[in-house]
Amino acid sequence: MNIINTQNELLLNSEIIGILIIVLIFVVIIFSPLTYSLFNKFIKMFKRTLITNTSEEEKISIIQEIQTAVDLLKTSEKGASIVIDVKNETNEYVTDSELIDSRITSNLMINIFEGSKTPLHDGAIIIKNNRIDRASAYITNLSQQPVPKKFGTRHRSALGLSEVTKAIIIVLSEETGKIRIFFNSKYEDVNQRDLFGRIVDLWV
Repeated sequence: MNIINTQNELLLNSEIIGILIIVLIFVVIIFSPLTYSLFNKFIKMFKRTLITNTSEEEKISIIQEIQTAVDLLKTSEKGASIVIDVKNETNEYVTDSELIDSRITSNLMINIFEGSKTPLHDGAIIIKNNRIDRASAYITNLSQQPVPKKFGTRHRSALGLSEVTKAIIIVLSEETGKIRIFFNSKYEDVNQRDLFGRIVDLWV
């Protein structure tokens, strides 16, 4: 009888040890850097599949609102930074932003950037899924490319964001009134009258 009990205990202990080994292997796999990296990539890919398809008409409407806002802000000698998050991938590169989740209108963009009395005027607004998703967004990825000395943080961060995403960033300089578009790790000066057409070329 003792022999049978001993065999049963050994069998039970073996099963417990086997379960513990399986759990340990599972934990090691789950928390390994490679697995964590692959998991993050999967999450990013999943998020991108949730992007709301924007029709050509919707894009044209959004660009028109941006053009109107930039025109009036330029006349008022105000600055602005407007990010079109084309692929829903900017979240990990911005911080300290305020959720807006509003319909895209030139009036709202103007109100955000009109002056120091508006708490959200610093930073960028993020346009995503046909909405103004966030405002006062600070971009964390500053470009290390050699740029003109006159470029401030707003321009360097816009270039940095264009290096790691497919976003289109429009920057209106408060100091000079110049309009620049940042896209695909590059930037270009754009005449006020050509802004609409240039964004159409890049996005529509």
